[in-house]
Amino acid sequence: MPTPPEPASRRERPAKPALSRQAILDATLALVRERGVERVSLRDVARAVATGPASLYAYFDSRETLLEHALDHVYGTVELVDPEPHGWRAALAGTVVGTVEALERHPGLATVALGTIPTLPGALRLAEHELDLLRRGGVPDDRAALAIDLIAQFAAATAVERTARDGPGGRGADPRHAHDVYADVDPDRFPHVHRLAGALTGPDERARRDFAIDVILAGLDATATRSPRG
Repeated sequence: MPTPPEPASRRERPAKPALSRQAILDATLALVRERGVERVSLRDVARAVATGPASLYAYFDSRETLLEHALDHVYGTVELVDPEPHGWRAALAGTVVGTVEALERHPGLATVALGTIPTLPGALRLAEHELDLLRRGGVPDDRAALAIDLIAQFAAATAVERTARDGPGGRGADPRHAHDVYADVDPDRFPHVHRLAGALTGPDERARRDFAIDVILAGLDATATRSPRG
């Protein structure tokens, strides 16, 4: 008895492209960029790929799993900065900045990273690059392993802070208001806050981020055991 012909997938029609994991991830990330992660449901994603929510479970068993893979896709887009010619510290700083900026383009997605241990390919790619840079800098393995966790937390927390401040329902940041409050405090009770009102409120977001990265790298550099590669 001849084998029956393969049934044609309705999703292969031009008006309705075939469903795939990548199509679902692309739709999810587009919605996150548009609305923020908290306002993206499985129903929203299903509607964006022209299917029912039940169909998504063939690819991702829950909203949490879908968001974990979406986050990992973002990690996979981060540029891995080469240590030549400026050295491991500059390369690691550039990689961390790229991670923060990639997360900030997807409001709220960084919350998925907090409290989890990344095991997907994009995160592993990023960790492998950072560990290699730390090895080049002579950072001991035990410190390097802790540093990877610290860097991931820093990148996620920095992105989450921006979302909380600038996203829907966020109160925003008004350094002028903070400056006025600090400048008006009782100088007898809060002499340092009063004196440093301008310094406390002057640095912008980028300066604060870069200072934190410098502090992290300086601490790691101080633990390094010098080697030819360092």
